Order: sequence, then C-alpha cells, then structure tokens
Amino acid sequence: MLLNATIDPAIDSLSKFAKNKKIPEQYQKPILTALSHFPELKDVHIVFRIRKQYTPLTTKPDLASVFKRKNYRTYIITISNQTIDTLKRLLFQNLTFEEQVGVVGHELSHVVDFNSKNFPQSIGIGIGHLSKKYLDRMEFNTDLICIQHGLGQYLLAYSKHVRKAMNVHNWRGADYVNKGNGNGKYERYMNPETIEKYMAASPSHQ
Repeated sequence: MLLNATIDPAIDSLSKFAKNKKIPEQYQKPILTALSHFPELKDVHIVFRIRKQYTPLTTKPDLASVFKRKNYRTYIITISNQTIDTLKRLLFQNLTFEEQVGVVGHELSHVVDFNSKNFPQSIGIGIGHLSKKYLDRMEFNTDLICIQHGLGQYLLAYSKHVRKAMNVHNWRGADYVNKGNGNGKYERYMNPETIEKYMAASPSHQ
C-alpha cells in the first residue's frame, strides 16, 4: 500500500502497481516506475524500507517466508540512507530519477529470480553466496533480467554513474571498495557497453 493519502497525478497513474507493496512516500515515483515493468510481481509482497547500512541497496527474502510457497513469500528491499564517505554518492537519495529507477529495477530483478526458485533452490542461492564466481554470474544475470524487462536505459544511467563516482571500470560491489576492483575478466555488474550490447539484442528495446 502507499503510505500517503494524497498523491500527484504522475504517481496516481502508477498506483495500480502498489498492490501488496510498502513504499516510502518520498520514493514512490521511481519505485512505482520500476515496478510497472514487472507485471509478474503484481501480487508479490515487497517491503521497501530505509535503514542505515553499509551497502546502498540490498534485497532478501523475509526469513519467516522462506519456507512458504512462492505466492506467500515477502521480500525486503533495504535502501540505505547512511554509509561510509566513499559510497555516499551511491546512496539512493543522491541519484537522479533515472538512476534510481535503474537500481530499483536491478533489485526487483533479484525478486523475480528469487521468486522463481523452490525451497531447495533457494537454499542453493544461500550457499552460492560463498563463491565469488557464483556471485559474479548471479549479479550479471540479474542485470540481464532488468534489461529484458525494458529497463536498459535506466540501468545504463546507473551503471555509468557508479563507474564515474567510484572511478572503476569493472564494479564488483561495495564489499570491494577497500580491496580494489581491478579489471578482471568477470563483470559482476554489467559495464555500460555490455548493457548497450544486450539492449540491442533485446526485443523489449527494439
């Protein structure tokens, strides 16, 4: 549900995508815009919450719902409002509208992926997080899901912002801020040129 009683016309036209969603009032427009590209999430329960945390955004299933059937699960997307100085330019509040839609689209793509898994497969995801190569493949595929849902231009804007803000080419995530990202062969998150390549091949961007 929406948290405010009165909404502007732009948000009103997107309000149908708010079913079973808890959305912070100040971020309704970018979140609902991203949700409008994911019709399969129409009935899925998703809680968007604001917390102080190191990583700018994270997505996870609600622990109590992991054992439930897909239609009864709840997912939590946490938006950080405070982090270390190095990552402050990546905070949601410091992004443009297009960049906000792009990163929310990426997080919703995680929900699409998680929600397609049965319980044993979900356990496999948890185990897979112990492998850097697994995480590389998972995040890359998540970006691909985002592009396939027609959010390539938004994801591209966010990808360019991250690489400019962090002065890196291959961005491997907040955990690597103090370790160096390097220019290894694995793209954990798609580089701008890779996003453009997949957009060119995607029917949703023709």
